[in-house]
Amino acid sequence: MVKAQVLEQRPPAQPAVDAVIRMEGLSKRFGRRQVVDNLSLAVPRGSVFAFLGKNGAGKTTTIRMLLNLLDRSAGEATILGLDCAHDDLEIKRRVGFVADGQMMYDWMTVHELIWFCKGFYPTWDDAFAGELQTRLELHGKTKVGHLSRGQQAKLALLLAMAHRPELLILDEPTTGLDVVVRRNFLEGIIELIQEEGRTVFFSSHIVHEVERVADWVGIIDNGKLVCCSPLEELKASVRRMTLTFPDPAPAITNVPHLLQAERAGRQAVLTVAEYSDATLAAVHALRPAAVEVADLCLEDIFVALVGQAEEG
Repeated sequence: MVKAQVLEQRPPAQPAVDAVIRMEGLSKRFGRRQVVDNLSLAVPRGSVFAFLGKNGAGKTTTIRMLLNLLDRSAGEATILGLDCAHDDLEIKRRVGFVADGQMMYDWMTVHELIWFCKGFYPTWDDAFAGELQTRLELHGKTKVGHLSRGQQAKLALLLAMAHRPELLILDEPTTGLDVVVRRNFLEGIIELIQEEGRTVFFSSHIVHEVERVADWVGIIDNGKLVCCSPLEELKASVRRMTLTFPDPAPAITNVPHLLQAERAGRQAVLTVAEYSDATLAAVHALRPAAVEVADLCLEDIFVALVGQAEEG
């Protein structure tokens, strides 16, 4: 089998949107290492936006710059129209945040931690916090240190949502959870958020689970934005084409927006972006005996764009 990776990474264009988060040329360098590289994207209001990338792609660094937990090297970023570097206190009042492996006072009970966090938010809603506690099945007298990883993740979500934030930012919220708990946790988040009509921006490297809940996707690789679009548009634009030839398959490089090409015997399997009639015409010009076109799931698209997906 002959396999070619021919992805041409270029800054993707994104149409103007009513953006809750906006980044323009956002960059972060640690010494000689460029961790986030000229990142520009907009997160539409009311969307469930999945920020995808392999571990080390720059997702957490980006989120930390958005929340002014880390200085940026270059570029601009706003949340809810506020400058992330200068208006961070106002942003923190209006945004809910759940960090990967979020630290909490494990000697407190659930009720004590809720009472403690309440004092930081003028908009804290006691009734809503109680409703979330019931729905998430968190017992108030249990010490935080005695909660399972899944229960701690649910408690972090309660603390992030009880002040009714306009935007919820989640950084790898399901890390360390088993498959069933991860699925229930993500679907529970989206159900709660959709009821509230809020915006969710969450990072993840577990691609196959994201497809169940997201409606927008941004993919980052080595600090660079690879794509940013509504999920259904992305899935409609990337296709897999299987070409069968009467003789051994030729090398193929001149098909527009070719991401991957694999050859085995008389067959060539192509993965293409921006699929159109022009793509089909270019393929038929190669004179295959047969052409099959197939849709791809998000995980297959992710692999075509940035390489092997990771499990968590």
